[in-house]
Amino acid sequence: MVWLKTLADTYDVYSELAGVIKNDQPVLLPLSHSTFNAQIEVTLDEEGNFVGSKKLDKGPDVVTIIPVTEDSASRGNGNFPHPLCDKLCYVAGDYALYTGDQKKKEYYESYMEQLQDWAESEDSHPMVWTIWKYLQKKSLIHDLIQDHTLELNESGRLTDNVKLQGSGQTGANVRFIVHGNEVPRVWENQKLYKIYDKYYQKKAGQTELCYVSGEMGACSEKHPSKIRNSGDKAKLISGNDESGFTYRGRFASKDQAVSVGYVVSQKAHNALKWLIQKQGYTRDGSAVVCWMSNRDMSVPNMMKDSIHAYEDLDDFEFDFDILDDMEAENKNKQDTGKYFAEQFNLAVRGYAGKIKVDDHIAVIALDAATTGRLSISYYDEMGGRQYMDALLYWQEHCKWRRYITVEKNDGGKKNIPCECSPSPRDMALAAFGTQRSNWLEADSKLIRAVTNRLLPYITGKGRKIPSDIVRAAARRASMPQSMNPFVWYNDVLCVACAMIRFNYEKEKGGSTMDKFLEDNVNDRNVLFGRLLAVYDLMEQRAMFERDENGKVKEGRTTNARRYWNAFSSRPAKTFQTIKQNMIPYEKKLNGFQYKKFEEWTEEIMVHLAGAGFDNKPLSEMYLPAYYLQTEYMKHEFQKKEQ
Repeated sequence: MVWLKTLADTYDVYSELAGVIKNDQPVLLPLSHSTFNAQIEVTLDEEGNFVGSKKLDKGPDVVTIIPVTEDSASRGNGNFPHPLCDKLCYVAGDYALYTGDQKKKEYYESYMEQLQDWAESEDSHPMVWTIWKYLQKKSLIHDLIQDHTLELNESGRLTDNVKLQGSGQTGANVRFIVHGNEVPRVWENQKLYKIYDKYYQKKAGQTELCYVSGEMGACSEKHPSKIRNSGDKAKLISGNDESGFTYRGRFASKDQAVSVGYVVSQKAHNALKWLIQKQGYTRDGSAVVCWMSNRDMSVPNMMKDSIHAYEDLDDFEFDFDILDDMEAENKNKQDTGKYFAEQFNLAVRGYAGKIKVDDHIAVIALDAATTGRLSISYYDEMGGRQYMDALLYWQEHCKWRRYITVEKNDGGKKNIPCECSPSPRDMALAAFGTQRSNWLEADSKLIRAVTNRLLPYITGKGRKIPSDIVRAAARRASMPQSMNPFVWYNDVLCVACAMIRFNYEKEKGGSTMDKFLEDNVNDRNVLFGRLLAVYDLMEQRAMFERDENGKVKEGRTTNARRYWNAFSSRPAKTFQTIKQNMIPYEKKLNGFQYKKFEEWTEEIMVHLAGAGFDNKPLSEMYLPAYYLQTEYMKHEFQKKEQ
């Protein structure tokens, strides 16, 4: 229950934002309120007379904050009216007259009885009186037809053939504007929010012990849904299937299983909804959100790579247009990614310095157990500095050089090569994805499961990435022919190398990849990876014709990449095949190139003779060796050409 307590405390921290609508930003819902998408807007004067109406088109403006009861917030097909704004069948007294559905008369009667009770209570409001007075006339649909907001068919009936935001007219949601008030829009009236909450809490049922707060008070049996999005029907707390043995055999009733106070439930669920909409990661059916629970400060998004994790932070002082400024000043044009990373790291250190000792961070991951049930697949709490230390450790050690897309302040985008840590989803796709068009895809359940497994390794510095995920990524990287070269290189090979680096540096206790080739000069896996790199680059430089700018005119798969998968399983035997196929291409190399490739090959073979030139399958360590050897050789040739 600690997650409910933390979320309820978070609501208290941000309570002044409850119901405040700012541009298109997510709204923290007031207590006893929910939202729906309105299709019709009705305007009344202060005497309760119809003034006008209009249809509402799809867009953020249709999202309407409405007061709700416990029953109406979780209603299905039952007769449970909302207290103020609702569907036509509830608010229109002439609904049966224009549709022929006589059963819906009960809906209108229930709605009016509930609205009258609020209007006549000591916690009423003039807007409530006005709406109740108008709806008593039972002329809503008639007025909407006269105002050309609704349309009848040839038989004089309301038809669903006419659509409002893609749905039939009979199921339209209605909201109200009441003139003569300081805030005429009922869904934006802060005073009305507070009045209804006060009114509804007085109608609380039996007093029980709240398991979260430890206090006696009105407890909730029906908890809010719409947690991940406005169409989400899954709940975190539910016990309505009394015949399904949810709690039978352990408790006599669901109240014995769990009892949560109404106010605590409202605060916790409303805070969670708001946090997910505001800064959460929602993809593949899961929702993950990380937040600071004790004060108003945004935190990096651990579900993104190390560059994009900071891009939406208000407290992060970095100008993404720095690349343009750098090029304009002719600074370090040879490696824009390195310059970008240096400046970005300075900004990260500046942000980390703003985290206080007593700051409190919470992380929650939600997974859809069924269509109606949500499960918490991961939850953790820690100090602010502890979280930043863990995140920075992850981003520093689980990184590799790859191309990323940076969105600049002017809305433009720029691709740069930069050392950064991949996102958990990037890792899951590298391990289990298959190429579709120019990107990787995989089953959403599998991706969701893998990303959730990786969360504890980001927030804690004590363990290595699971070996099965690393091996799966290594196997995908060993099949370059199954995807296009860029996807294989950038989204699989580099991501796999980042994971391998994290586990390697974790195992070596402080060793880095800077001297990886030197420190592992007698490791057969590393040596075979280097040998593969030599023959791959040798064929590239010998086979491909280049234009005056040095770019390859025609790209073809090298022998090294054609036999890559076989090489990872039977390196010695496959190497002989690759070497034999390379004989015609060696003649196309110039003297310097041939000499350098021969030197590198001889050096590696000398060490391999003692390390084991055999057909034992290679471990994943051959992948970073291939990459680093390739980069080293390219650098040597660049120095010669310059």
